[in-house]
Amino acid sequence: MDITYMEERSCARSQCKCLCGSGACRLCCRSCPSVRESTSTRSVYVFFLMISIAVMALMMSYRVQNTIMEMFPDHSAVCDYVGAGEKCEAVLGYMAVYRLGLAITVYHLLLMALTYGVKSSRGCRAGIHNGLWFYKVMLMLGLCVAAFLIPDPHEYFIMAWMYMAMVGAALFLVTQLILLVFMVHHWTDKIVRRVNNGGSPCCWYGVIVTGVTVIAYTGCVLIALLLYYNFAWEEGCHQNQWFIVVNLMACIVVSIVTACKRGKTRLVLRLFQASLISLYVQYLTFTAISSAPRTMQATVITPITGGGWWSSKYSSVSSYRRIYCGPERDDMLWAEAIIPYLSVIIMFCAVVYASIGTAQPDNCQALEFPDCPMGGDRVADASEDDTGGQVLVRDERSQLSYSYPLFHIMLALATLFMMMSLTGWYTPTTARLSTFGRSWSAVWIKMTSSWVCLFIYLVSTLFPSIVPKKYQHQLTVAQDMMGRSPSRAHSIGGSSYRQSRNGSARSVGRGFFGSSGSLGVAERLRRYSITQYPSQHSSLDAVPLAPSEQAPTIVCHQETTV
Repeated sequence: MDITYMEERSCARSQCKCLCGSGACRLCCRSCPSVRESTSTRSVYVFFLMISIAVMALMMSYRVQNTIMEMFPDHSAVCDYVGAGEKCEAVLGYMAVYRLGLAITVYHLLLMALTYGVKSSRGCRAGIHNGLWFYKVMLMLGLCVAAFLIPDPHEYFIMAWMYMAMVGAALFLVTQLILLVFMVHHWTDKIVRRVNNGGSPCCWYGVIVTGVTVIAYTGCVLIALLLYYNFAWEEGCHQNQWFIVVNLMACIVVSIVTACKRGKTRLVLRLFQASLISLYVQYLTFTAISSAPRTMQATVITPITGGGWWSSKYSSVSSYRRIYCGPERDDMLWAEAIIPYLSVIIMFCAVVYASIGTAQPDNCQALEFPDCPMGGDRVADASEDDTGGQVLVRDERSQLSYSYPLFHIMLALATLFMMMSLTGWYTPTTARLSTFGRSWSAVWIKMTSSWVCLFIYLVSTLFPSIVPKKYQHQLTVAQDMMGRSPSRAHSIGGSSYRQSRNGSARSVGRGFFGSSGSLGVAERLRRYSITQYPSQHSSLDAVPLAPSEQAPTIVCHQETTV
């Protein structure tokens, strides 16, 4: 009996279910805390994405390229086969990054198409998403080999793929900026909800919100001054001066428009939103200006058409100075070798966080992605898988905790974004790992992102009707609930409250939100919205309540006084 028990709960069995079955992966140590199925699966996908991006980054290193070239003495035949011709080193440079990015993108797009419409983890397609890692790794490796075998003698395929990837990377940036603006609005709604639930207005509005607003605007001014002092003080740094002044004035204009816009939100909350957006825009301005190439001062002499080379400064020549507007080179020696690699790590962490967060139910519904899962905690409906090693909690047996297809779409777009960032966007031939993030393409991408962020926030403030319908409806319901004063909230039942003085207000609350006090905020908002806005919900949304949760019939009558 003991031997059978050990075989049933062996680590080898659980790992076989992960590699060749439909089970999610887990650790072999039973002492580790339990892990959710959704968390484990996303962690494995992120792990393979990290390995892929690390290989891309290594392919952009001169040292790695030379080492690989030395390992294959007859590399010219391979280069001729893939169509590299005389530029054989390009196969291990930006071309290798493009081909790896193509394979990983196709891999996630295939999984996106496979998992579209999955409702729970009990189905076969959900099992492919969570398990079968041996076959999925083989599929990824096969796609990588196929991508390298695509002949491209004239680089037509590489150029076409570069522009397609540029569109995908730009879509990833715009998506994250939209969700950033939504997140700022969501923070404001949470503060209002705290105050309406009994929080101190003096504490939240007078101290926290006002304090954060003042700190954010102070940070904006300090960043602008430091940028001007370090990157725009010298003569000839007109471009940096223009960047700093334009973005600072744009933040001021957006703040004024936000303050003048009338609405249900308090003035201090509107300025709170504008200050956070302005601080993020100033951060983008700082990263953009500091991403300029490290070209030091140099005098370049070129002959004028029809002239000759003369040693005298009065000769017929044109001269100009290439100026790097920034700290002196002696002050940056320690950072020259550290910042590029640190930037890759920071960007990867930000991309992973954005990819995982976008697939959450709230963000999925905000983007109006079809077939989004409902929010809420599903641990109560979960079951434990204790076949061996770490205990696995199957928290998606009844409903998904994140959107499978949107998760794969965001991983594909994140791959394109990292691919374009590593290859310098539209200047791949001059991109190197040692100069990661230091190019004029990176400067203009970040500056454009700051302007797009301001535009999205300004439009969402002036025209709230363009906000996605699902997200806008949630805001409308929340504002309707938060706009009720305590006296008005208690008067929902009207004379029914006077008719039954022993807890009728509590019964009315149970009628709207259910009898269980453990219901989540999202579920209570959904039930309230169905009651107040029945025309905006389809028949599929009208889920009948349990008998104990149904609203009581309220008979209103006039109370007489003797």
